[in-house]
Amino acid sequence: MDRPLVAVGCLIVEENKVLLVKRKNPPNAGLWAIPGGKVEYGETLEDALKREMREETGLEIAVGNIISIVQVINEGYHYVILDFECKPIGGKLRASSDALEVEYIPFNKLKDIPTTKTTYDMLIMYFKGEKAPYSIIQISR
Repeated sequence: MDRPLVAVGCLIVEENKVLLVKRKNPPNAGLWAIPGGKVEYGETLEDALKREMREETGLEIAVGNIISIVQVINEGYHYVILDFECKPIGGKLRASSDALEVEYIPFNKLKDIPTTKTTYDMLIMYFKGEKAPYSIIQISR
């Protein structure tokens, strides 16, 4: 890879529960994370979010404000991920395509499940009420 990939994530929180997907594919296969994925060429960030949410969770969403900017730089890949607050407006919740499972996880259970580090860090800042957008950087080479 010779340049960073742009990706989007969707944060949906309802009644102190957060919507997470268990990732099916690398990177982070088997870990829980907020739903999202790569932006395709010619696609707006909002369109990418809507497509990824339909593909991974079956939900239709309304896209809100940006909540975090995440930079993940690892051996073999470099992502710039823009996470947005979203609200479900239709569809039926179901795991599909890139997700093994999809579930609303209570905030107090997050420490008990294997999440991606960037998802966990972002959710801690969110539930502490820190001012958004959050800047999260993960570098491991």
